[in-house]
Amino acid sequence: MPKLDLSKAKSIKIEARNFHGDIKIQYAPVTNLEYPDSDVEVKTVWNSDNNSVIVYMDYEKGDFLSKFFSFSRTFHEVPVNLYINEEVSDFKLDLSAADLNIILNSTNVDVLSIKTSAGDLDIKGSPNSKYMEAFLVDTKAGDVTIDLEGTNIDEFKLKSAAGDFDIFNIKATKGEFSFASGDILIEDSKIDDLCMSMASGDISIKKSVITNAKIKTASGDILIDSLSKNFYCEIDSASADIELIVQGKDEINVVGAIKRFSSSIKSNVDLIQKSEVSSTPKGRILKVNVMSGDITIRGIELKEDPEKEGQYEAGTPRGDELLTAEEKKILELLKEEKISRSFAIELLEELGYSQEEAEKFLKDRGL
Repeated sequence: MPKLDLSKAKSIKIEARNFHGDIKIQYAPVTNLEYPDSDVEVKTVWNSDNNSVIVYMDYEKGDFLSKFFSFSRTFHEVPVNLYINEEVSDFKLDLSAADLNIILNSTNVDVLSIKTSAGDLDIKGSPNSKYMEAFLVDTKAGDVTIDLEGTNIDEFKLKSAAGDFDIFNIKATKGEFSFASGDILIEDSKIDDLCMSMASGDISIKKSVITNAKIKTASGDILIDSLSKNFYCEIDSASADIELIVQGKDEINVVGAIKRFSSSIKSNVDLIQKSEVSSTPKGRILKVNVMSGDITIRGIELKEDPEKEGQYEAGTPRGDELLTAEEKKILELLKEEKISRSFAIELLEELGYSQEEAEKFLKDRGL
């Protein structure tokens, strides 16, 4: 198997064209590149200090169509092994198509950038410092799994045309995600500033803490568990059911348009309607523009340290604490005999209940 000596490199960029790579990247004491296919042409360009290299890889025997449509897997597949030592801090991949398996354990990678047209990505492990300046992924198609074992990242940026993303154990100062279609799962993580744009797909953020969030989606459900105590959250959606879990049970300021007959808000904490917020908003603000879908907000009491495992309030209470303000008012008036039961049913029908649903709603509450 041909082996390319890259032992002096501190910065590596690989540009691969006209083949589908099966690429494995991991630590080794000496940095080198292995590729078993003699039909792949490999060239290197070093900078003047011989510490930065660009590796060009090209399959010259690809036919015209396979080169033109470089994302096709049918033209040629090549296994590639890249071993990097602790001297490599900057690592970039620009690939026509590849399945990637990257293990960051024992490395000192500070910047990781991946661009590919097709292929699945599996990235795991953590650099020795547990810190990365930038982690960037841009893919046209393919599923991506990232587990960084609690690594702190300044800039965490993901972009995809199609494919699902599963993200675990990251701590990001800034997260910027842009997806055309596909579901995203974020778990056991912490993101200070999250900006997310999706055309279609579900968003699930579980056992994670988000401080500031701006989410725009055309369709797909949204779960955030949980927003920090002094959060700021913007959600703009054409169609979505939204569930938000919020640290603390203090009142929340709500700004925006929620269409009366297509959407509702249920909350176990007080919601204060605001016409607008200041240009520098602070503290427990939810700004929403939802055309269709329901919003459920649940405030939870916290123990000493909300970021440690097991410190969140246990259980997921359901029931009257999550009724809308209108539903609560109807029940209150009926219990106080200020309105008749038939009029209560009419009011519930105004909220979108059928007569049967309204009857059951009251019956379930002994009314």
